[in-house]
Amino acid sequence: MTPWKLLRKVNEKMSIQTYWNQKEPHRDSVLWRFMDLRKFRDMMASEELYFRRADLFTDKSEGLPPEDYALRVLGLEPFNIDHRRELNNHLGSLAQHRESYYVSCWYLYAQGLETLDMWELYGHDGVAVVTRYDLLYSVLNGLWDEASLGQIQYGTDHLTNRFNALEFITTTQKKYALDCEVRALITAYDPLASGNRHIDLDNYPLPHPLPMNPLNAWVPDCKRRRIDLRTLVTDIVISLWAEPDAVEEISLWVKLKGFPASARQSELTGGSTPNLAEFRQYRHLFSKRSDEVGIAQESEATERELQRFAEVISTLPDERVRWLYKKRWDVMCLNPGEIPLLSDAQYLEAALRILDARKKRKTAAGQL
Repeated sequence: MTPWKLLRKVNEKMSIQTYWNQKEPHRDSVLWRFMDLRKFRDMMASEELYFRRADLFTDKSEGLPPEDYALRVLGLEPFNIDHRRELNNHLGSLAQHRESYYVSCWYLYAQGLETLDMWELYGHDGVAVVTRYDLLYSVLNGLWDEASLGQIQYGTDHLTNRFNALEFITTTQKKYALDCEVRALITAYDPLASGNRHIDLDNYPLPHPLPMNPLNAWVPDCKRRRIDLRTLVTDIVISLWAEPDAVEEISLWVKLKGFPASARQSELTGGSTPNLAEFRQYRHLFSKRSDEVGIAQESEATERELQRFAEVISTLPDERVRWLYKKRWDVMCLNPGEIPLLSDAQYLEAALRILDARKKRKTAAGQL
């Protein structure tokens, strides 16, 4: 390709990309983007759409498949040491690949309607910016980036026995199903990324990049893309919990930007609706979300899994069990600031019990 053709190709706008197992709502579906006052102020002032890097989401499993699914699709045994190494390498590579995805999250209004949960989680002092699926599609279709748009699918039942990054980045856990999310993605690869940041000093792969191998300094936490607000935004809804001064500021922004209609108050506003403090205090009465206890349970190994683990490592020599113990310890300790999984602690304890039992037997044998 000649330099002139290459330059022309770089400067061509890219059409929106489809992906495997994509799910889309009707083109006229209404979408809401909840945001706090600070984010709304930023959007109005900059007239830019904000995309967050996928690995920085609160859910650290964002864009990654459940381990049992990955084991099944890749044909690996969970207690085979060589297979565990291969699984870690696949997951660690995928965890780096998701750093190329930048995400803008929207709420499919017709599916869940307006809920107190969404306001409290994402915009209690701000607004919901309203658009339609076809309008957001048109905005993305006019960007210079490789972009995609579609509904998030929840759980694993829809997955198609493929190890596909885009299928994983558009899938999340069932506990988030009430978010009714439509996800806009832009892809921006780091051309100098090594892809080996999950390899430790012993040349052993871990299922995530290591803090000692950071991203290149020029990789941003977010991407911003300039948009025509009046083309994208069809309405602005003010949170039922917004303070009077926030309501006044929101109304001023709407007027300043030349929207044809003024911002309107949430339909949930009313005397029978709990205030924010009441909602948070009595969440179990008002919220449709399940208790967070399920999150802790998901990270806990079952008795059968622990028994199987103990049976397998009991057949290994001491030095191999110690090596496995060290690797599990590294997984827990190499991510400062994050809470380790309960299952990691359980497997550590199981390995330690075996080593301790062997030590006691050797000591007893030496005393005979």
